[in-house]
Amino acid sequence: MRKLLLFILLVVLGVALFYKSPFSALYNYNKGKDLYTAGSYEQSIPYFERALFAKPNDNLMRYTYVLALSKSKPVYSVQKKLYEIATGQPQDEAAKTARLKALNLKYKLVADFKNNYINNAIYGNDILRWDIRSFPLKLYIENPDDVPAYYVTNINKAFDKWASRTNFVKFTQVNDAKSADIIISFKDIPSSSCTGKICNYTVAYTEPEISGKNILKKMHLTFYKTNPRNDRFSEYEVYNTALHEIGHTLGIMGHSEFPMDIMYAQKETSSTYMPSLTSQDLNARDINTLILLYRIEPTISNTPNLSSETFYYAPLIIGEDDERIQKKIQEYSDYISRYPNISSGYINLASAYADSGDFDKALSTLNKGSMYVQSNDERFLIEYNKAAIYFNQQKYSLALEAANNAKSIKDDNAVNELIDEINQMQQ
Repeated sequence: MRKLLLFILLVVLGVALFYKSPFSALYNYNKGKDLYTAGSYEQSIPYFERALFAKPNDNLMRYTYVLALSKSKPVYSVQKKLYEIATGQPQDEAAKTARLKALNLKYKLVADFKNNYINNAIYGNDILRWDIRSFPLKLYIENPDDVPAYYVTNINKAFDKWASRTNFVKFTQVNDAKSADIIISFKDIPSSSCTGKICNYTVAYTEPEISGKNILKKMHLTFYKTNPRNDRFSEYEVYNTALHEIGHTLGIMGHSEFPMDIMYAQKETSSTYMPSLTSQDLNARDINTLILLYRIEPTISNTPNLSSETFYYAPLIIGEDDERIQKKIQEYSDYISRYPNISSGYINLASAYADSGDFDKALSTLNKGSMYVQSNDERFLIEYNKAAIYFNQQKYSLALEAANNAKSIKDDNAVNELIDEINQMQQ
């Protein structure tokens, strides 16, 4: 038995040495080069990869591999490999060529959707969207009799508009919240919206419900019943706001910088009530952004580990993580300046700071946001995010305290998993 095990070990070692040998590198490179020359680019890739396994820094092999990738069908794995060579080490001629080819590939992939604001659509550092196979999304309107009938009519009209302007977005209404994907509710506007005669407020807001394993459970769309002066919102205001917020429920979590886009974040500031007098519409940039979003591989979705070779590789389309995070920090900071009394802005900004590694700013921002919470979901997010940040800082006692606070608000799987991890680290 020992002799058999020794024989197997020697065979495995021999195979490993062969695959790392100069002979293997040359053999596989030549096979790949022959296939490449014959125009069989996809078939050549595995041979180049075996050659590079043996000689990972060979300039000629890397360069030819990049050319083969750039001429292959641009499936997800090809996009990812090309981008990683472009941004990785060593930064040789192959990497320079990969950067140029990756840029050309990006332009090719987004050619039909060039006019978009996809960089502003992401959720912190994540791509959040529904699995397209989940459509039609199920809607539930909670307590519709709490508002005038035209509120519900115009909200439904806005959902119909998104469905009619795209070739894949569909909705259907259900009679219970438990089975719904999107829950629409109505609440009284907080008294903190006004300081003296000046009021800063929004008509509605959207919050995602996400489990600890990056599973999108539901979207919560909340409308205020009135403005701070206790006036009902006009039909136009309800409709225009619904169009905007539905964009969030579909996964466009950020805001456009251009006022003509439906996802532009308008600031409602008034000392006298001036209702909107016109209906907005979805433009090409709005539609292009949504279509492009649903072509990118998500990191948060209602289907676990959603992947496909037909997806686009997010870093290729959107850019480096650091660049994206800084854009999100600026966007959420601008949002807070527009809506200083809405806690979700502070929660999102804190997440962006945490993604950047600035945990102190993240905690400070969460503490500010805690002054404006209006629901248990918001309180839960504040405490849960604090716990996660303290955990990353290895401040386990503070992490456990915040996690238990979150658990007392909502007994959620995510917080229970975090508590288990904290307890394991304290042992």
